[in-house]
Amino acid sequence: MRILLGILVFFGAVATADTRPLYIGTTGRGEAKGIYRAEFDLSSGELSAPELAAEAPNPGFLTLAEDGRFLYATSSIPPARQERPVGAVAAFAVEEDGDLRELGRRECGKGPCFVALDATGRTLLAANYGGGSVASFPVEDDGSLAPRASYFRHEGSSVNEQRQKGPHAHSFYAGPDNRFAYAPDLGIDEVVIYALDPAVGKVTRAGTAKTPPGSGPRHMKFGRDGKQAYVLGELSLEVIVYDRDAESGGLAQTQVVSVLPDDADGDGMTCSEILVSPDGRHVYTANRDTAGKGRDSLTMLAVGEDGKLKRVQTVPAEVSIPRNIQLAPDGRWLLVAGQQGGGVPVFRVADDGKLAFSGHRADVPGAMCLVFAP
Repeated sequence: MRILLGILVFFGAVATADTRPLYIGTTGRGEAKGIYRAEFDLSSGELSAPELAAEAPNPGFLTLAEDGRFLYATSSIPPARQERPVGAVAAFAVEEDGDLRELGRRECGKGPCFVALDATGRTLLAANYGGGSVASFPVEDDGSLAPRASYFRHEGSSVNEQRQKGPHAHSFYAGPDNRFAYAPDLGIDEVVIYALDPAVGKVTRAGTAKTPPGSGPRHMKFGRDGKQAYVLGELSLEVIVYDRDAESGGLAQTQVVSVLPDDADGDGMTCSEILVSPDGRHVYTANRDTAGKGRDSLTMLAVGEDGKLKRVQTVPAEVSIPRNIQLAPDGRWLLVAGQQGGGVPVFRVADDGKLAFSGHRADVPGAMCLVFAP
């Protein structure tokens, strides 16, 4: 009887455990063998020891289908007769035990750095930093990718002679209504806007929105109601706020706000990621110290009634080169992927949006991207 009771208690605890699987993209080089998986405890903020879910080359950025059945990653195709690997995107099926089974890869473009799914889950959008281009792929019923349906290379340059000699598309997102897709391009100081046709997985050019010269737009997110877009300037350490026209998809700039305090030393600093809290009240950025002076940080900005931002807090990131940040599904925790040192520290998010390091972290070599499974 005691044994039976113990078994029931054990399985009851497992069934009610408030945990979520977390997938971690890495450099895929050296000790980093591919994509890792860990369990995150939403109650305590603890991460289990990560385990390799799939060996994969260059899985630096990930996206997961809403139902959790398929995962997509930046990748590469090994060279045959060509001198270098070919940039690609890879599709994986998520097995019952959480491991990943590769479904195949599709050629994407030079230097893929970002992937995202549209709202239907039937179109994969990809950005190629090295080639300054974007691409789209229809998603098949079995989760695999059809051949590339759209490909556009951006043109132009901007004022930073080291980083902006040509186009560098850095991300590609479906908009709030899934009618338009937005591609921040660091090299030309523009967000290139595309009309999206999810029925066939294609995009077509629809316009552009300028960012301040030298800002280097990298990533962006939309406000909770879709009326604002928040674009992260990697080079200028700023968030550029836009009002978004739902009918045309156009963006009208309304504000530029620094992610660092006025007296901060920004020399050698860049930004890497931006998030909006689930309730739309707060925006978070990750700020990298490329000079190696230990100034890596996270910033929280409060969202006003008009969608504009006010910087409230900047705290140490507790890791070197925070490449990506992710909020837990309940919005109560923020996790950081540290590209150098292999750490994934966990921060507690207070009711007012402020961050405090929880003391929890996991060791992951070359951590680059974090995505939660349903």
